[in-house]
Amino acid sequence: MNMKRVIMLRSNPIDPDPRVEKEALALIRNGISVFILCWNRSDNSGCRESVLKIGDKSVKIVKIGCKASFGEGVKNLIPFVKFQILMGLYLLKKRECYDIIHACDFDTAFISSIISRILGKKFVFDIFDFIFGRPKNLFQKVIKKLQYVIINHADATIICTEKRKQQIRGTHPKKLIVIHNTPERKILNITSDHSSGKVKFVYVGILQDYRLINEILACMSEHPEVELHIGGFGKYEDLLKLFSRKYNNIIFYGKLPYDKTLELEYMSDVMLAIYDPSIENHEYAAPNKFYEGLMLGKPLIMVKGTGMSEVVETYDIGCLIEYSKRGFENGIYDILSKRDRWESMSLTMKKIYDQQFAWKIMEKRLAELYCSL
Repeated sequence: MNMKRVIMLRSNPIDPDPRVEKEALALIRNGISVFILCWNRSDNSGCRESVLKIGDKSVKIVKIGCKASFGEGVKNLIPFVKFQILMGLYLLKKRECYDIIHACDFDTAFISSIISRILGKKFVFDIFDFIFGRPKNLFQKVIKKLQYVIINHADATIICTEKRKQQIRGTHPKKLIVIHNTPERKILNITSDHSSGKVKFVYVGILQDYRLINEILACMSEHPEVELHIGGFGKYEDLLKLFSRKYNNIIFYGKLPYDKTLELEYMSDVMLAIYDPSIENHEYAAPNKFYEGLMLGKPLIMVKGTGMSEVVETYDIGCLIEYSKRGFENGIYDILSKRDRWESMSLTMKKIYDQQFAWKIMEKRLAELYCSL
């Protein structure tokens, strides 16, 4: 009778979304009822209900179909507004089905925070990416201010690294916790070893701008002695298909479920977590690839000045590069020159994961937060 009921909001189709799925599973394990409302950008199907399997649990998921694309900015304005309206109407219609709104990022938090106050529901603001932290125009200043208002009125705020406290400096959250983007350690079902004898570099994620994808592909095409294993979806899918047909050392897998992502990373030698440091959120990022590398004990190539790169430098568990084709090429040479230390790096990384970032630590924090609401 007293079980807390949570609706989680996300502006992507959860296909997959490791952080949302891990948080949902953590809440369920701690006796909290969860269902998910998200944005399906593939069609205009309206609200469709289904079941999402997360680990050994099943979660109800409602997808709002508003056709749009990823990473297209203002071109998605009309679908975005439509999603906001439908999300708001759903929250009002289903008000008796939840007690707490858990909104991920500003694009679900703005409308839902207003509705939570109208309905007297508890509200949790989960900040994956804080936008316009250094605003350049009036519009961006308004968005930043609105995020500050949401933080100050939320019953709890979640950020993904301690460093993010700098981004929200000047706010006064009622409760503030850090939940890192770390994976949960699990037994992997390895079905293939992708054996070729070559050093394997791997990246699985959204294939969009500010990831150095063009430059990485160009560099790998000139270095047949190593392999690039890459998966994901987005803007550069067609380009990756083209390169994978043309070059034997570039293998493209398309979209992968999260377990398959971890399996592919486990079979790799070096992991890539590369982001453009000129983007503010990349400076404060908590890349899934970084945490997966720690758990699996795989040396990392990251860009200087991007989120968590200071850990790579402090513990010497990979190499840091400049954000350019030349920088990436130098990174290949650098990481290969350290090959005799990969085993010791691996042990260090697993120890860091267990002591500082293990998901069981994050799950306990999240459960304690919800118990306090």
